[in-house]
Amino acid sequence: MLASLVFAVSLFAAGTASANFIGGVAVGSVDTLLGETSDLNSLGACGSGNSPAVELCWINKVLAPTTTTYNEGDKVEDVAYQLLDGSSSLIGFALAGQTEYFFIKNANWYGLFQNNDSFDWAVIDTDQIASGFNLPTDGYTISHIAPIGGSVDVPEPGSLALLGLGLAAVGFCRRLRRS
Repeated sequence: MLASLVFAVSLFAAGTASANFIGGVAVGSVDTLLGETSDLNSLGACGSGNSPAVELCWINKVLAPTTTTYNEGDKVEDVAYQLLDGSSSLIGFALAGQTEYFFIKNANWYGLFQNNDSFDWAVIDTDQIASGFNLPTDGYTISHIAPIGGSVDVPEPGSLALLGLGLAAVGFCRRLRRS
C-alpha cells in the first residue's frame, strides 16, 4: 500500500515539479535552446534571405538528420509574452498549438527550441540566448514564432493522477486480502 501511494504521489509530483507560472497559470519548465544564429547559412548553404524555405533549411541542419516541416500559415507575429512570476530573465507565451519544437525570430536573429514540458507554452531563459534578441532589456521584441513539426499528444496531469489512484487502490485491495 505504502509503495503504491508513494508511486502515485511521485507520478503527480513529476507532472508539476518543474512548473513555472504566469499570473498563477502553470506554463512548464524552461525549453531547451537547440540553436541560434544571425546567419542562416552558418551550418551550410541554405540560400539567401530569410524566407520560410531558408529558415527551414537551417532548422533541419540543427535537427539533423531529422527532417521536419514549417507551415508558414502557423507563424504567429506580434507575440505577447510576459516575464514569469518572480523572474527577471524567464519569459513565457502561449503557443497556437502543441508542438515539440518552436522557432523564434527577431530582426536578423533566429532561435530554435525544443519544447520540454508544457507543449501549449514556450518558456525561454533570456540569459541563455544572444543579446541580439534584445530580450528582455531592449524592448522585448520577437518578430514571429513558428511551431516546427507536427503537434504532439500529451497525457493530461489528471490522467496520470487517476492512474496513480488506481494503482493505490489495487495495492490497498491486495493488502486487505492478505489480512
